[in-house]
Amino acid sequence: MNDIREKIEELILKEIRPDLNIQRIEDEEPLIDSGILDSLGMLKILSFLDEEYNIDLSSDGIRPENFKNLKTICEMIEKGKSR
Repeated sequence: MNDIREKIEELILKEIRPDLNIQRIEDEEPLIDSGILDSLGMLKILSFLDEEYNIDLSSDGIRPENFKNLKTICEMIEKGKSR
């Protein structure tokens, strides 16, 4: 799971929000509330997971609370993979 977490973090910092001046996002750091992610960013993450890992989470519905922080995203991925 660390691999996916690191790739999501890289996606956020290099493609979705390259304007941020940070090297790392902490697992519990709020992504939506701090302005790191918005709805377009959430869609990019879903697209990345589908393309790279064949994980389709869109059937669960896209809710901001699912993208609260990196830890929550990884938990959502684990739940999606276990189906």
